[in-house]
Amino acid sequence: MDDQPKFYDVVELIPKQAEPVERERGQHHLNQQRLTGRLAFDLVAFQPIHVGSGMLLPPEALGLSSDSLLVKAFFRIGETLTLPGSSLKGAIRALVEMFTHSCVCKTTVRWKRDEENDYGECSFHARRHYGDLCPACKLFGAMGYQGQVRFDDAPQVEGNRQVYKIPAQYKPVPDRDYRRYYPYDLTDTREREWPLEVAADNARFAAQAQFTNLTQGELGTVLIALGHGEWKLRPRFGAGKSSGLGGMRVVNLVVQQWQTQKAYQAFDSNAWKTIDIKTCIQQAHSMVREDVLADLARNLGDTTEEGE
Repeated sequence: MDDQPKFYDVVELIPKQAEPVERERGQHHLNQQRLTGRLAFDLVAFQPIHVGSGMLLPPEALGLSSDSLLVKAFFRIGETLTLPGSSLKGAIRALVEMFTHSCVCKTTVRWKRDEENDYGECSFHARRHYGDLCPACKLFGAMGYQGQVRFDDAPQVEGNRQVYKIPAQYKPVPDRDYRRYYPYDLTDTREREWPLEVAADNARFAAQAQFTNLTQGELGTVLIALGHGEWKLRPRFGAGKSSGLGGMRVVNLVVQQWQTQKAYQAFDSNAWKTIDIKTCIQQAHSMVREDVLADLARNLGDTTEEGE
């Protein structure tokens, strides 16, 4: 079994740093000392992308040509290929979990009691406002706690579709010591037999997200996962990451803060203010595992001038 080729790399697990939830977070009011606002950006594919709808359809029903009888269809809203907000949030959360001191949110590992305290998924009792949350759970949510960052569905606005085959995929074996991720230079070369409908290279998706009551550093960790900062990460989305799928660049990023006082002073006031991305990323340095980010930059980073 150990002789089988591996198409992933790992990040060593370390105990999470969970803390009580500050009263100034939450969703019931906007704190003037924190950041509330929106992100707008484009995701441009440099590899084919597939996010499945769960449907197997004849290729002609999708307007595609293939020698396969059935093809795994891409998720759609109406007739438009779309990256679900849940998929975007999951991919960005997975990166943030890796390079911060966060829990292992979703795993089939059965932790022992002492391991559960160190690595297990966080939870929160909303009525009693009781529970410790790790950095990723504060941002993206946990059982009993609504997160501070929300991603909208991202429709495809440019690009073509095609049928792309990948090797048969199997359920991953859970690991008690490491998190897995898929470097760009490791590709599964086994026989390709599973046909997927994909958005082809250079496809472009228009994405948006909202955030509420974040510190500058917390917003900075999200921006790092979106490819900004010295590490220039290129997040991977969807299925087939071990088979040459899922690579995307974040471009045209705009980060704006909602100024609540201005919003209600006059009907024609401009309530949006541009946020300094570099300042947020600088504030995030104390919250991240820089050794992990260095590894991610080598395996997921953008080495072209276009990356930032």
